[in-house]
Amino acid sequence: MNFLSNFKKHPYFKYLTNKYVITLIVFAVWVTFFGSNNLLSQWKLRQQLKERRAEREYYRREIETNRRNIYFLDNDLEHLERIAREQFLMKRDNEDIFIFIEQ
Repeated sequence: MNFLSNFKKHPYFKYLTNKYVITLIVFAVWVTFFGSNNLLSQWKLRQQLKERRAEREYYRREIETNRRNIYFLDNDLEHLERIAREQFLMKRDNEDIFIFIEQ
């Protein structure tokens, strides 16, 4: 009982028991934790946005690399031969291919 009587004597008690302040506090708690755009969902959305931006940068770099490779494949026969030998294991008639697998 002593705590309650001391709390009622506090100078901020009448401000905290004001109906507008109580409404504002309830509204702030609702928006922060229970609303459709609460802090947890906003944090998750920001994380997804960061991931999507990283993916976008990765794909932009891949597109640029592929454009460069296409240009070289169209214009440079030595590059075309190197790609054919390395990636598709093509060979000339008088050659043998040895594949070394690192373990």
